[in-house]
Amino acid sequence: MFESEARLGGRIRTENFQGSVVDLGAESLLARSQETWALLSELGLEEQTVQPGTTSASIWNGRRLVPIPKGSALGVPPHPWTFDVARAIGVPGALRAGLEPWLRHRRPDPDGPLGPFLRKRVGAAVFTRLVDPLLGGVYAGAATQLSIGAAAPQLLQALDRDPSLLRGLRRGVPTAPTPTSPDRPTFISLRGGLGQLVSALATDLPPGTVQLSSRVTGIHPAQEGRVSLAFAGRPSEEFDGVALALPAPQAAELVSELSGDLQSELRRQEWSSVATVTLSYQERALRAHSIGSGFLVPRSTRRVVTACTFMDQKWPHLKQPGLVLIRVSVGSAQDEGILGMDDTTIISAVHNSLRQMVPIDLRPDNALVQRWRPALPQYRSGQLGWRSEIDAKVSGLRNRVVLTGAAYDGVGIPACLQQATAAAGRLWQLTGAPNSSNNQPSAGN
Repeated sequence: MFESEARLGGRIRTENFQGSVVDLGAESLLARSQETWALLSELGLEEQTVQPGTTSASIWNGRRLVPIPKGSALGVPPHPWTFDVARAIGVPGALRAGLEPWLRHRRPDPDGPLGPFLRKRVGAAVFTRLVDPLLGGVYAGAATQLSIGAAAPQLLQALDRDPSLLRGLRRGVPTAPTPTSPDRPTFISLRGGLGQLVSALATDLPPGTVQLSSRVTGIHPAQEGRVSLAFAGRPSEEFDGVALALPAPQAAELVSELSGDLQSELRRQEWSSVATVTLSYQERALRAHSIGSGFLVPRSTRRVVTACTFMDQKWPHLKQPGLVLIRVSVGSAQDEGILGMDDTTIISAVHNSLRQMVPIDLRPDNALVQRWRPALPQYRSGQLGWRSEIDAKVSGLRNRVVLTGAAYDGVGIPACLQQATAAAGRLWQLTGAPNSSNNQPSAGN
């Protein structure tokens, strides 16, 4: 494994901050995946898992924080005619959304844009005030043009159950857990931060497998389907095959000699850049610190902050006496200007923005800015077709190359783990390795 940076982990980064071990990038794992639990067990990390202290979150509506309606699916409330939905989006918006089962609609294009689909189905208020802040936060960009099938497949699954989106969502509510299907939290983290996962994976590899500060500058075709990797500052080396776990634009810069068509296709995907700002405040600085795990901020409110997490409330093991730990996200695909500012300016802008939404009396004791360039792929309308084109062009290569990562089939850590395991299996087969279950690569290899 060749890593251009001096550390492993990519968008996973864990640091010590004010006596706590905090994540500056990804900070939780979706716990519903059996593969995730299998990997944690394989690496001996199950006992290190921690659950959120609270799962309640809010949305800033421009005037105050309002709780996100419980039971929502990607922001869409299956039961719109309730008090919590009316409080979040207004009575007219809740009434409009509740009419959806009685309205006739065609089934949407699975790869079509999410915004127009949901506006027609459940109204503009649900999309603008609930769905866009949530999915816009996940992808750090506007949710309007996200591909339905790529970014919100749960909604298409609901339509498979019933022509009405709301009835389909209601029918998809999971039943009570059974002894063979234990009740697990939706999200988990690790006591020592997600950097523990990276460290455990690296330790599980054979000695000498990982080479840090090794930047690959090109991939060249070699004889009999092999590939030659060019490096910065060292001689080239030949390998039976290669898996590229890179953002699509970066992967594009390496494959020009293998396929110009593949390079052009990879360059089409857009990525956003963001920053996380972790701050510590004196506990007495916050006059109201019982507002759940955090809140989202719709783009329409034009705030610097796009999301805020009360770290020590969401993850109680981070609690430090007398301190409050807050993590804020800034920047998006449409607004990356703040990332060009110096750290002091960013911290000041974040603090001033927070004060407009949360009653804070004092300035932060300490703060840490982490920029992520690039951070997240934009799964725009057409993502599924783009992915099929990528698959076809990779399959047509004469040399053994596979692609994996957040660019293709999901941005979360479990999705990337699943993709990586599948990519390793494909490369295993392409190189003619023995087709034995004992020899197949596992999630941790």
